[in-house]
Amino acid sequence: MAADDFTITSGDVRLRVEGLGRTLRDMSKAGADAEDMKDLMHSLGLLVVNASQPPTDSGTLATTLRAGRGKTKAVVRAGGARAKYAGVIHYGWPARNIEPQPFLSDALNKTRPQILKALNDGLGDLLKKHDLT
Repeated sequence: MAADDFTITSGDVRLRVEGLGRTLRDMSKAGADAEDMKDLMHSLGLLVVNASQPPTDSGTLATTLRAGRGKTKAVVRAGGARAKYAGVIHYGWPARNIEPQPFLSDALNKTRPQILKALNDGLGDLLKKHDLT
């Protein structure tokens, strides 16, 4: 199993994705524009950002949610200089009796079917756009 292979299990349903990274690299070599890939990955990250429900004690944490623009992966970030505590909120801190509130993980799990469909559709569109089908 390659590093970019993964399995998703939800109840009785199990989905195995193999070779996504290899496919993305091959598409890039064949002429798929890097900016197109970045736009696709950004749109996937936005699905998670828009579905996330961070705690709203002050509202500052919610303003720090953002989707990255990676060429081969979708990344969602929270926190930064304005909300240094984002990791503690998300993962918890047992030594300080702070319970985890995994709002990003919950959003990812909730939007997983949409993400997989958008990824499939987006890759298909890029293949057609660059005459790779």
